[in-house]
Amino acid sequence: MAFLGETTLTRRRFAAPSYVAGRPVPGAATDTTFVGSVQPLNGRDRQVLPEGLRQRRGYKVYCPRTTLRTDDQHAGTSADHVIRSGDTYTVVHVDGAHPLIEHDRAYIVRVQEAE
Repeated sequence: MAFLGETTLTRRRFAAPSYVAGRPVPGAATDTTFVGSVQPLNGRDRQVLPEGLRQRRGYKVYCPRTTLRTDDQHAGTSADHVIRSGDTYTVVHVDGAHPLIEHDRAYIVRVQEAE
């Protein structure tokens, strides 16, 4: 399936953390490419974002189902990162509620650089 305005993006997925002396050690990251359509967030879309993330630069990404995932504390998985034009974004929301076209809509926000 082709998306309108599709572009190649990089997904960075992190393995589950391991524990050394009772402290979590981040899992290894794996980069893969996928095709998606990147669209700007509008005001209504920003209301879905958690309160502390609404002011960050963000986008909607339309992509094939199960391409991107968010944090899941119960399963022990962390959110995917999307790399676009050299900037890193984290996936904060994914839904696939479109009845006619098999795709997901993911909301991504820019990761803040350490100060």
